[in-house]
Amino acid sequence: LSFFLPWLDASVGRGGGGRLGPMGLEGCFDTTLPLCPRTVTLGFDAASVVPLTVNSRRGGRPNRISTVRFPSPVVLTWLPKSLFAQFMRAANRYFLFVSCLVFMPFSPTAWSSTALPFAGVLLWSALKDLYEDMRRRRDDAAENLRTCMRYDEISRKFVEIRWEQVLCGDVLLAKQDQVFPADVLIVASESGRAFISTAALDGESNLKERRPPAPCGIALDQEGEHTAGEADSTLTRRRPSANRSIAEAIAGIIYAKGFCAAFDEPKVGFDDMGGKVSFKGVKASEVVSDALYAEHFAPRGCVLRNTAWLVAVVAYVGDESKSRLNVAVLKAKFSNLQVYLNRCILALVGALSLFCFYAASMAAALGDGGRIEDFFVRFFQYWIILYQIVPISLYVCFEVVKLLLGLQINLDKEMMDPLTRQHAVARTADLVEEMGQVHHIFSDKTGTITQNEMRFAMCSIDDTDLGDFRPPDLSTIDIGKLGVTATADPEGVMQARRIMTDPSHPLHEETRRFFMCLAACHSAQVDIGEDGEPLYSGSSPDEVAFLDAARAVGTVFRAQRLIPRDGSAAVQMTIETPTPDGQKTLTIVAQIPFTSDRKRMSVICEIDGELMCITKGADSVMQSLCDSSLTEKSMKRIDDYAKLGLRTLVVAWKEVPREFLPVWKLKLEAAKGGNADDRPERLAAVAMQLEHDLRLTGISAIEDRLQDGVPLAMATLKAMGIRIWVLTGDKVETAVEIARSCQLLTEGMVIVRATNATSVAQAKEQLREALTTAQVFAGKACTVSGDEATVAFVLDGGTMKYVTDDEESQELLFQLGLASKVCVCCRLAPQQKRRLVELVRERDKSRITLAIGDGANDVPMIQGAHVGIGVRGKEGNQSVQASDVALSQFRFLVPLLLCHGRRAYRRVAVFLCYYVYKHVVLAVGDMCWAHQSKFAGQIAYPEWVASCYAGLFTSLPVIVVLTSDRDLPDNIVMRHPELYAAGQHRMHFNLRIFSVWMLSGVWHGCLSWLVPNLVIGADSPGVSPNFNKDWWIGSIVSFSLVLVCVDFRLWLVALNKLSPWTLLGLLSSPVLYLITLIVFGHTYLGEVMQPQIAGVPLAVLQDGKAMAALFLAPLALAVDALIYMLILRIRPSPLDEVRRTFKPSRVSPPLGGRTYAGGDEAEA
Repeated sequence: LSFFLPWLDASVGRGGGGRLGPMGLEGCFDTTLPLCPRTVTLGFDAASVVPLTVNSRRGGRPNRISTVRFPSPVVLTWLPKSLFAQFMRAANRYFLFVSCLVFMPFSPTAWSSTALPFAGVLLWSALKDLYEDMRRRRDDAAENLRTCMRYDEISRKFVEIRWEQVLCGDVLLAKQDQVFPADVLIVASESGRAFISTAALDGESNLKERRPPAPCGIALDQEGEHTAGEADSTLTRRRPSANRSIAEAIAGIIYAKGFCAAFDEPKVGFDDMGGKVSFKGVKASEVVSDALYAEHFAPRGCVLRNTAWLVAVVAYVGDESKSRLNVAVLKAKFSNLQVYLNRCILALVGALSLFCFYAASMAAALGDGGRIEDFFVRFFQYWIILYQIVPISLYVCFEVVKLLLGLQINLDKEMMDPLTRQHAVARTADLVEEMGQVHHIFSDKTGTITQNEMRFAMCSIDDTDLGDFRPPDLSTIDIGKLGVTATADPEGVMQARRIMTDPSHPLHEETRRFFMCLAACHSAQVDIGEDGEPLYSGSSPDEVAFLDAARAVGTVFRAQRLIPRDGSAAVQMTIETPTPDGQKTLTIVAQIPFTSDRKRMSVICEIDGELMCITKGADSVMQSLCDSSLTEKSMKRIDDYAKLGLRTLVVAWKEVPREFLPVWKLKLEAAKGGNADDRPERLAAVAMQLEHDLRLTGISAIEDRLQDGVPLAMATLKAMGIRIWVLTGDKVETAVEIARSCQLLTEGMVIVRATNATSVAQAKEQLREALTTAQVFAGKACTVSGDEATVAFVLDGGTMKYVTDDEESQELLFQLGLASKVCVCCRLAPQQKRRLVELVRERDKSRITLAIGDGANDVPMIQGAHVGIGVRGKEGNQSVQASDVALSQFRFLVPLLLCHGRRAYRRVAVFLCYYVYKHVVLAVGDMCWAHQSKFAGQIAYPEWVASCYAGLFTSLPVIVVLTSDRDLPDNIVMRHPELYAAGQHRMHFNLRIFSVWMLSGVWHGCLSWLVPNLVIGADSPGVSPNFNKDWWIGSIVSFSLVLVCVDFRLWLVALNKLSPWTLLGLLSSPVLYLITLIVFGHTYLGEVMQPQIAGVPLAVLQDGKAMAALFLAPLALAVDALIYMLILRIRPSPLDEVRRTFKPSRVSPPLGGRTYAGGDEAEA
């Protein structure tokens, strides 16, 4: 496939950089030195950065960004680099080879007719590259010339500098809403912590908390200048502006105390940052840990929010910063039609080689000479004559067609979110036809088919359900009859309040503890609104739902602030309670965050003088961490909630001995600060020393409602013959219930399972039993299709873990997926999602996969599928950034595939067949003349007219006709999902179809050449200046018939044969042809460029035989029309049958319209 794969410029990625200087190079990335650790030492007497090369890159401006491809001086580097890049494509090397051949003395054509068009294509691409590079240069300048504040140790003040002047080791002052110019280590902030927005990096809208490392706080506290702990996190007390004098004093202390930081080498992961920090004036015994990790850093491109000012030390600059290291060149995706096209083109090149060999051999056999040189001369002569069988304009027009089809997706108002007003976006148009051939859809659940708007639904405390916490749907309730008001609190909220305000109630203590745990165990932030009520925000919608539920029952998380504690920092929370105790203050002394592997979160907090460990997590992991308090009755309650489609979490706690905490915290800090490669494993091991023998306090149940239109979308996708795999991290019962509610699982569907396996053998046995059952109910051995199956398959992550290690199990899983219409896969990790996608791709390379998701954990799956769809959601834009198409709602997937994808597949398939066909028609004339001329190496058509054939006469019609061609309105298509099968079964592009197109090309080529040649009867074109005018009249008539044949063939395959766009596109061909004939036949320019046909166009009109051939030969095309009509009658396609019952309008907008014209279905 390297023959036609696009080449990535060597300057893109991690290579191609250099220093700036008089003769230096600017590259996308500077790799003059490898990424390395560095040590920063600050002091008024001496300041240094080791190694020195860290700040010597790019001529002493290592923070300068350069993404240009053509370095200065552009005049000298632009054209050579652009041409070098273009000639890395084998197709361009092919045309370069032909262009070199035409300069040889034996060339049958003028060099200008071949070399100049090719040079024009190269120049056009080079100018496009230059324009894009100028835009990159402008964007680079805008980035590099931004300003920030750097501490000057001489004047001891912060001065303004440009971003490109920032060096590793600089002390910077950032103000609220400013962007960080480099990856920085936070050393001080207004309230001892800071909040940053990483939306520019990962698309997440929630703010992330960052704080200085413990040694910095201690060093500054010793001088009495640090303001940590003086203000809480709410905006009500925030200072109105940054106090530069305090910031300058802090920077002075950093220098005076002898700041020293050893930073790890730069790494790609946003959370993969580490090192150690110390001060000469701070004793090691005063610090719990000197380790640095991600929460101490702020990456380049992030924005400081809700924090008036921040002082930081630059750790990584320029191409070593996180934002630059993550500028990755993704592996290119190619549609299967392009792969098949490459094979067909290679076959045509092979056929061309065979014909040239045959012609050279026949010339040697029929001619007087038999020298080997003559053989090769004749071989290359016919290669020059027939080289356009691989049209130079094919790939340019191919990209234009796809671009227009992608534009139709972008302009479709039916796929616009009514709330956000965001359209669907085809981020790459290379895969539009792939969306019309999908066999498998792999979909995330949360945020993709659900809204990711969590509502606290129910909870169970001491195995007692408190009722529903969700407000009733008042639209379905007769409020007057029930005697309630629209503002009545839900049943669960009122029940919880009664229990918590009644000390004599048996559930009083556990209920109070449960909601206190919800208010304490989280990583959310709190803000106070204008009405004085708290507003919560966090990285997880679940946490916000928990805090809202706790607030509803009277346990209100009001504020939090950072305080120093035992040589480190702690978070002090203020929580209001409905009990007589009133407001409580608790201190979070340690936190172990939630991860997809741990599936739980823990905090150690001090409340009322006691230390408690609070843990909340999935029941699958909490069951082994809890003591006997998690009973079978509790597990049944979890299952009951799951069967309602609710997401469950187990909340537990235990008392922590005070002597245990210091030793354990040292282990925790050591695990955080070690090697980043195995840091998660070390943290998990330390956490396990704490998270055991927990006591159950309650079970929560969260509702995540379905998006609008999901049930209908699922039903339509299944009717389209697509197998749907829902991949989620939820427990089995929850996922199955959600699948039922969205009509993925329906009544009468048999569910087979492979869950809870504990070994490879058990997993294999479960898969065998499930496959046998599925095949029985499907009614056949589903080794290929299984379209009649009414079976659903349920798989969990534990079983999947064993499947990936066994080849036989993978084959069983694949066959089971084919035997099932629906697969529900639960408890999956992100990499397991991708492995399922890859399993289907590897087992059957003809099956097209599509993955759709909304979060960062879906990115591996999206990148692993043939087509990746990103849903704009509440979990950031990582999935959109990694996707091929961005949507706002899952339901838009149906029109994307059934309308746009299905049409795009047919259009692209017909385009490829037609484009090759029309050049075969032209080449057949040269082949016929080769036999008539006894292989003399002469051309059959005027070379300049033939050169205009591909780009001027025939490209515009096919682009206009096919991109505007519509079959049925969307509302009609939605009622006939069976139409989608055309792409799945490759009905429009396969070996039979392509062969018929090629045979049609041979038939039309022979018709176009032989009829004029036999009628006019000239036997030689003559030589300059004595050209045989009669022969060239026949040649022009033949070329005219070629255009008639190919235009008729295009009209025949058009669905809207009488639409304005079809007629306009077809009319452009003869108009441009006539203008060209006038220029070449009757102007001075024609006498210079094409003297053979001087006066010939007018002579054609005056020659009776020529006119007879020109008007009578097309009558033979009635044979094509007759065959076409017979096919429609005898073997109509499903689309033909639907169109017969539909009465279309005559309006056919070319882009994004919703009204479609009619016409007949056309196949080869």
